[in-house]
Amino acid sequence: MRETGGPAIQIPLPGAGSEGMVVGVDGGGTGCRALIIDLAGTALAQADGPPALVLPSDPGVAVEAIAGTVRKASGQLGAGLPLKALWAGLAGAGRAGEKEAVEIALRSRGLARSVRVGTDVEGAHQDAFAGGAGILLVVGTGSMAWGRDANGREIRVGGWGGALGDEGSGYWFGLQGLRAVARAADGRIPSGMLSREILEALHLPDPHALIPWTASATKRDVAALAPLVIGAALAGDPGAAEILEEGLQHLLVHLEVVRSKWPEGDCPIPVALVGGLVEGEPRFKRRLETLVTGVGGRLAEHAVVPVRGAAQLALAIQP
Repeated sequence: MRETGGPAIQIPLPGAGSEGMVVGVDGGGTGCRALIIDLAGTALAQADGPPALVLPSDPGVAVEAIAGTVRKASGQLGAGLPLKALWAGLAGAGRAGEKEAVEIALRSRGLARSVRVGTDVEGAHQDAFAGGAGILLVVGTGSMAWGRDANGREIRVGGWGGALGDEGSGYWFGLQGLRAVARAADGRIPSGMLSREILEALHLPDPHALIPWTASATKRDVAALAPLVIGAALAGDPGAAEILEEGLQHLLVHLEVVRSKWPEGDCPIPVALVGGLVEGEPRFKRRLETLVTGVGGRLAEHAVVPVRGAAQLALAIQP
């Protein structure tokens, strides 16, 4: 899970020792980000890298992405490795087997003296709520609602991946947009702005060229089409508008289920929005905010930077 922007970077004096530094990593299907901070929490260096989604079939892909990105960040400082601690929040790391495999592999890379792996939402939650109660509504490449109540009990709705769920996510919007182009080509629905914009964005001559494109497209490629779908919906394209309303309804159900599981009397529920789509089209973000307040949620006041939360969790595990 990655967010645009991030903490201001303050470069330390040459020769700063790596023993006084920790690194947080936030990784998912669209890329990863590493943030090095000192023991006082001051941001020192930040680097972006390739996708770091933990795949059950090959968790090593995420390990290599993380290792390269951490080395890139430390190289900005001229700091040697290992650093004092590394905490990585990764999409797909919620299962014990994959989490343990990634931790072992990262330790072998000599990146940090202490290494811990968690999920990408844990880092975001730390930045949003500093360990307190609250719910994240994640609207990025994937989607889910995840958080903890005041008793420390975890609540999770969604996050099943593109094949089983992720409704209302970037991947879901992109896939629904592609399907709408195919239906429009058949004449099952009217052809309009959405079809033109998707074909132009992909530099494809006609809808039938989508067949080979989708055969080789990554999850990231499909999710990148989501802003086109949302933009066309807000511009009045009927087919895109139908997709937008369906996606928002799915996200509303996520929030309603969270509300049903939240302790009675502990309201309003603190909610933070996070994910690539949140910081895109302002009108879409306002629709999400309306969903939150409509179920009795109280929106967090500051933007969530997941990698900043990951770095704070790295501080907590330093030896």
